Amino acid sequence: MTTKLSGYYQQAYASHSKHFNQCFYCGCEATERDYCPPLHMMQSIIDLGEDAEFISIPACYECFALLHNERVLTIDGRFTKVKKKIANKYAKALRVFHMWHENELDDMSDEFVHSIKAGMKLGEEAAQRLDFQGYSYATEDARVTIREKRTEFDVQGIVFYDFKEALNYCINELSVDKSDFYKLVVEDYNGDFNRALSQYRHRHEKVTAATDANTLIKSFAKQHKQNSDFVTRTVTHFINKDPSLTTEGALEKLYTNYIKK
Repeated sequence: MTTKLSGYYQQAYASHSKHFNQCFYCGCEATERDYCPPLHMMQSIIDLGEDAEFISIPACYECFALLHNERVLTIDGRFTKVKKKIANKYAKALRVFHMWHENELDDMSDEFVHSIKAGMKLGEEAAQRLDFQGYSYATEDARVTIREKRTEFDVQGIVFYDFKEALNYCINELSVDKSDFYKLVVEDYNGDFNRALSQYRHRHEKVTAATDANTLIKSFAKQHKQNSDFVTRTVTHFINKDPSLTTEGALEKLYTNYIKK
């Protein structure tokens, strides 16, 4: 039955010999053919009159398995879907690869170094698969040209072609905390460094402001021999009633209304 169904699909093959037997999605060795849409969904898609490309394309076993149950009806859509799945599956290894450097392992235990190096190797392989841009292919009816493009990461107008280099620039030159910032740029902003930097600074400024306010309150309480909890509650009350008030303004109001008298 599967053989009969596969006859409805156009076979896609790499246009250039350097891509023969290479997975279209990640560049690894192709051992399977990914059917777009999956063979076991074909009949229902036809019955529902859904638009689909009905193309089979070379894929490695892992990409084939990751896409097997995905109701994604175009090659481009399946390309995007499998990249997300690879990124999620190897998220921990990618984090290790991007966050660690060989020169940081010198003083670590052998067991720890072995574990980190294994993670770095797996993460590097995953990063290479994510960077792979596909290749031009031909079917019986058409030739699809894939223009190879390098992934760009803009950091305040400076363009990097490698995620790790962009991350290191932010850590070393912009003094971000690598753990907090990595979570922002990867999990929250999908590689958009500028949006991640904006949010990081916003959070940092809020923390700094809260720390400064706490310092002012403690200093005020000590100077005027007041209970610091009372000062904190009163300042919070004043600011809630009038959001335009600064901590300094609220303390001044507290002094005028309750202490100076």
